[in-house]
Amino acid sequence: MRHKTFRFGHLRLNGIPVGVHYGNLLVAQADEAVAVDWEVVVTTMDELRLEPAPYDMHLELGDGRQLWGQALLVRSDGRAHVFRGGNQINGFSADEFPA
Repeated sequence: MRHKTFRFGHLRLNGIPVGVHYGNLLVAQADEAVAVDWEVVVTTMDELRLEPAPYDMHLELGDGRQLWGQALLVRSDGRAHVFRGGNQINGFSADEFPA
């Protein structure tokens, strides 16, 4: 299993900016897999009442790099939210995994 973690400070859900207190993206790939899996854990500044549904996510890292894709909200308590990527995360290449 290979993985890489990114911190992010800016998030848009379905095109709407969301204030981020803490954001973490984990991208992982099983040894024989071609596709990657990804998960976002984010704590928002304001309470958000989100339905468990797919969301278009657009993340901006501290260096300005953009990563985006569709993810399903799997858990939320109003401030802490967990999303699982439903497909490829755009802006990331499997070549970026540490050797």
